Amino acid sequence: MNRNNLLGLFISVILMTTIGNLSAQTMEQVVEKYNTAAQLINTDAAGAVKNLEEAVKMADIVGEEAEQIKVMAESQLPAMYFKLAGELYKEKKNDQSIEVFEKSIIAGELYNDPGTVARAKDILGKLYFAQGNNHYRAAENDKAIEALNRSLVYEPNNARVQMLLGLIYRKSEDLENMTASMDQAIALAKVGDDEQTQSTCEKSMRDYLAVRANRNIQANKNSDALELLQKATKYGDDAQTYYLLALAHNRIKQYDSALESAQTALALETDNASEKAKIWFEIGNAHKEKGNSQEACDAYRNAAHGNFAEAANYQRQQVLKCN
Repeated sequence: MNRNNLLGLFISVILMTTIGNLSAQTMEQVVEKYNTAAQLINTDAAGAVKNLEEAVKMADIVGEEAEQIKVMAESQLPAMYFKLAGELYKEKKNDQSIEVFEKSIIAGELYNDPGTVARAKDILGKLYFAQGNNHYRAAENDKAIEALNRSLVYEPNNARVQMLLGLIYRKSEDLENMTASMDQAIALAKVGDDEQTQSTCEKSMRDYLAVRANRNIQANKNSDALELLQKATKYGDDAQTYYLLALAHNRIKQYDSALESAQTALALETDNASEKAKIWFEIGNAHKEKGNSQEACDAYRNAAHGNFAEAANYQRQQVLKCN
């Protein structure tokens, strides 16, 4: 064998020995990192996570020899991320907590830990909801919407999240998105037997539509008002809705419809004479325009209470000349 061949063989042996020693040394480090993590699992979640992550990285460098250790380390990561996230939450480090809960989901899906994934998703849904609620109270609507949409990723069937989104859209007078969110909240609440959320959403829709309709009536946009009020009736019966329907119908000379709506409003109204007075006044107006003088007189008599007393008495005494 010539000199060059001997030199090449010598270098190869040196390289193989060096790589073998490096591999053995790294393997020892992998084991050491894993054992350190195991010792910290019950006392130091952050330290355990750090050592498990490093063990996985080192095992990748070592390769097949460290595969078993790598698998063992990976199987521990989802639960340890979950534990660390819980500790961060207790320390009121909410943003960091959310980030680590997200990691526990990724790791759980990657390393086949569905239990941890489910628990983390449940908590993240609630954390994002709380975050959205805080932004809502601070009038940070865009941030609130972003957080609530993140909550829905983890809890898509949470009626209260949809309700809060609806309330945010109400503040910005975005009727289209408000309706979509509230309708979804109502549907989910019905499935979950959540009567309180369902009732709150329905009342919110009725009240807001009535407010919008009343504005239109004052602006003499009575057809637009009727469209809003008819939509409001889908969210349950309410005296104010039907009173405004009577008012709008009278404004566009639909007197029979006005009377029908007013009668419904009376049936729904409590025994508050002042509230009933405004309904009776619209009944009087409808009968007067239809030429039913006696019925109009009777209605105006019932309307002569509170704020409507002067106008009702004027109609009886000066216009209709009632007995």
